Amino acid sequence: MKLSKMALASAIAGLLSCGTAYAQSGLGQPSSVQQTAFEYNSYYAQDYDERAGAKERGVEGEADPQALPSQPDVSSEDAEESFGNGAGTLLNPCCNLGDEWRIFNCDALDCRGITVNGWIGWNPFTWNTSNPSDRFNGPVTWTDRSNETTMNQLYLFAEKATDTGGCGFDWGFRIDGMYGTDARFTTTQHLETRGYFQDPKWSTQRFYGPALPQFYLEGAYNDLKVKVGHYYAPVGYEVVPTTGNFFPNLPYTFQYGEPFTFTGVQATWQYSETVAIGGGIQQGWDNLDAGGNPNTGFNVTYVENFSDGASLAYTAVAGNEPVLDAALGNRPRYLQTVVYSRPLAAISDRLNYVAQSDFGYQQNGDPTDNSTALWYGLNQYLFYKASDCMSYGVRAEWFRDQEGTRVGGFLGTTPDGSTRGLAGDRFGYAGSFYEVTFGANWKYSANTTVRPYVRFDWFSGTSAGGPGLLPFDNGTGNSQTLIGGDIVTIF
Repeated sequence: MKLSKMALASAIAGLLSCGTAYAQSGLGQPSSVQQTAFEYNSYYAQDYDERAGAKERGVEGEADPQALPSQPDVSSEDAEESFGNGAGTLLNPCCNLGDEWRIFNCDALDCRGITVNGWIGWNPFTWNTSNPSDRFNGPVTWTDRSNETTMNQLYLFAEKATDTGGCGFDWGFRIDGMYGTDARFTTTQHLETRGYFQDPKWSTQRFYGPALPQFYLEGAYNDLKVKVGHYYAPVGYEVVPTTGNFFPNLPYTFQYGEPFTFTGVQATWQYSETVAIGGGIQQGWDNLDAGGNPNTGFNVTYVENFSDGASLAYTAVAGNEPVLDAALGNRPRYLQTVVYSRPLAAISDRLNYVAQSDFGYQQNGDPTDNSTALWYGLNQYLFYKASDCMSYGVRAEWFRDQEGTRVGGFLGTTPDGSTRGLAGDRFGYAGSFYEVTFGANWKYSANTTVRPYVRFDWFSGTSAGGPGLLPFDNGTGNSQTLIGGDIVTIF
């Protein structure tokens, strides 16, 4: 889950969601439908959920349709279509990406089928036009600090991917480590922290710290794969690794409505050429062991890719999770997400559309009367690929926190009392959050991408805290505008 002091309710959501529906080998969408953010880390083209370690949306251990193949070799007869040498790109009219380089490129690893890769993403600035005195961008996360330079993610992973070719046995493993300001939002109870996102064990710094979001073993037999350990939850569209997202900041849906990680067992079965199903059991949302949550939850996934390039992914998660009234213990929570995507070829081969819908509820989640708490929303994305070096995107989000049990401060404080995120009393916003983000991905080189954006946020509803505790501008505003960007280099 993503909030520590919140009810961490569970969700039933689903309608439409992204252009990547957890696919498997043979299920991947054509690159025309895949999210353009992946175009700058081409080596993640081998199974994304293993190579990039995203919050694996759907079928685990299989190729993710959002992961784009390597830069096409235009001399090959079956090469992917290129969109030209920087057409429409003033920053790099020749689109000379050069050759991709990797630090850990050695025969000793390659001959054993082991991959070690990573990236660094840093934010030169995020200008909040309201200039909040507390320098927090309200409940917006990843880029939660205004008017500061931050190093968001220094990410490294090692893995041995499983590949049976549909016949026989294979085994593999994966381990991911992350350091930076984003790690605060990606912790697991009884691993990096003693509580949900609070009381860190590995770092007492206010904003920076480490996280170990994945470590698991995987076995494969024919078309079945099973992983055991700690791994990204197979829900939603956007992901923890910044290389998996088009925009540097996150939607409310991701941060406040869905789990980040599971610890348990996850299975994936390639049912047919176009359909994959999966399921698993886990020790609750963002929790490591029975000491944090003694209840066992479960999830199911269904993925289908269609002949016209569209894809659909469904995930449901159910189990007992904490509520705001601690005296009630853990209560039933349910989350459902549906992701849909398709290329808009009838308009232009350069356009891709993605939609995601979430719906969640938790029994006794509303502490005011112990009634059921609900949250739901709809995210829509449109991506336009101007050239091999430049893509543009827009995201429009509506997220409703009906009882005010999801969105707000949850990270707690450091030992000296400094807030690690939005203050805990900035919470309890019963109503709807909206955001519209416009951005671009400019590939400076084969390894480096620059992602500028402008984001508009506003809230419609009531604040439990009253005046001075509104969502934005140090508690005084119901809206804000962010202008910023980041630079991501893979290695």
